[in-house]
Amino acid sequence: MRKLTEQDINGVISTINSNYTIKKARVKGGEFSDSDHYGIVLAQNKNGDFVTWQFHLIDEIPSFYWGHYHMNNETAAIDDFETRG
Repeated sequence: MRKLTEQDINGVISTINSNYTIKKARVKGGEFSDSDHYGIVLAQNKNGDFVTWQFHLIDEIPSFYWGHYHMNNETAAIDDFETRG
């Protein structure tokens, strides 16, 4: 698995996963040597519900997992997106 690039991060924004549209994305960060191989996204569905997922690339395709679901609480979702490590 390789480090995520700015192009990778920008490439997931506006894509759809499980009927949620990715609104924001960033590199995970952290103190582990491979932390920059993972990313965090903030997504919203048509009902106004929010989720944050961790992701990494498998054969250059984003794989999203470990969702934190926030229903229609945008403030909680944004806070989770910004602080999730």
